[in-house]
Amino acid sequence: MMLAVETNLMDKVWQYPLFEALARRRVHRFGVGYELKEVPFPYRSKKTPVPLSQLEAALLCWAGHGVNGLSLGDFEFLLSTMLAWSGRTHPNPCNDQHVELMFNNDEGTFLYRPRGATKMVEVETREEREKILAMFKEDVVKIGEGRLDLPSTAMLSANVWDTNRPGQTLFMPVINVTYEYINFLLTRFGDRRIPIIDDRTGKPAGIQKWIDNGFLNGPPMTMRMFENWVMNAIAANSFFIVQNINLACASMGLGCIVYTGILPLVVMGGTPLTKGLGFRFITGKDGMPTPVGKDGYIEGLCPPYFSMAEAVDRVIDVKFGPGGLFSTDYSGPVPWRERTIPARVPKCSEEEVACTKAYCNYVYETYRRFPASMDAIQIPVTASVHHIDIDFYDQYYPKEAVSKEHRNHMEVWHKGE
Repeated sequence: MMLAVETNLMDKVWQYPLFEALARRRVHRFGVGYELKEVPFPYRSKKTPVPLSQLEAALLCWAGHGVNGLSLGDFEFLLSTMLAWSGRTHPNPCNDQHVELMFNNDEGTFLYRPRGATKMVEVETREEREKILAMFKEDVVKIGEGRLDLPSTAMLSANVWDTNRPGQTLFMPVINVTYEYINFLLTRFGDRRIPIIDDRTGKPAGIQKWIDNGFLNGPPMTMRMFENWVMNAIAANSFFIVQNINLACASMGLGCIVYTGILPLVVMGGTPLTKGLGFRFITGKDGMPTPVGKDGYIEGLCPPYFSMAEAVDRVIDVKFGPGGLFSTDYSGPVPWRERTIPARVPKCSEEEVACTKAYCNYVYETYRRFPASMDAIQIPVTASVHHIDIDFYDQYYPKEAVSKEHRNHMEVWHKGE
């Protein structure tokens, strides 16, 4: 059960107007304990860094990537594209839930993995807001000790001074593109019957048989076009997450920096510079390292975790396997009054599945990586959150540059600390 002070703080953020957050949203880079040595803003903070409280971190995780109820699935199911019924505070293509939220602070690196939705609106009443803190306490997984070792070469020079500082929390959306990649393939081949051409060779990407027998009879597209399409759809999730965190920070009076200025290759551990997040990398035929997973936590649907045939079967099983979304024995919550609706969805055809497996095998055998031109696991954008130093802004900026939520934050959120 939440303490009275935590309930009151929940009330404050719940009552903060969305459009006020949009009007007040700014990047406040200068945090307590920071120092700027260069003109035009030389300043050294006299204050001690203060980490986010458990409640602050829980609210930001939920705002960015929390479970908020059931996805409606209110469209024609002939494509059977959905991959989950449990929804998030941000949109996902086909409600694919293989986007993760990692965060790192002075204590270590954590993976935020809240349990699935149980009803249409998960946090519907004032009392149910307690779930946000409960999910954080019970469902966050620690996967590394201490603050990340990030060399300055891993960042743009303009970001070195205010990145990975004591007291700061770095939020990192991690996208696993492989589930939706295969899901999109099933749609392209099964519904639109679109052949995919390898633009490097000008020939069909392992699917000539299905062109010859007439199964793939739609207008062709290139592999690069297809992979760019998938990338745009999946990468958008990470930007939704950090924007939600950014707006939550405005309502709570926290500083937030959203940037793409940290090199994922270094952060994820793909160079000798640092272990980083300790992701597993493979080297494709292009000679470049590509991240494929974090063993035991985030694993791409590709070797060394799965053969490409197993990868396709994994997506099919999510939909139609035992207990799958569209199976007759699915026991989880659904968003409709009638539970039998999912079981009416037609299964993927044998041709559709076989064609998808052939394409996936072609990509991996040809390029020794999957996908061919983008990483299976990516961190497109990050958000750093800290407590700002009001004195710095008062010295250099007009008073309206800092909101009353920022000015009152320490008294409201950290009274007695």
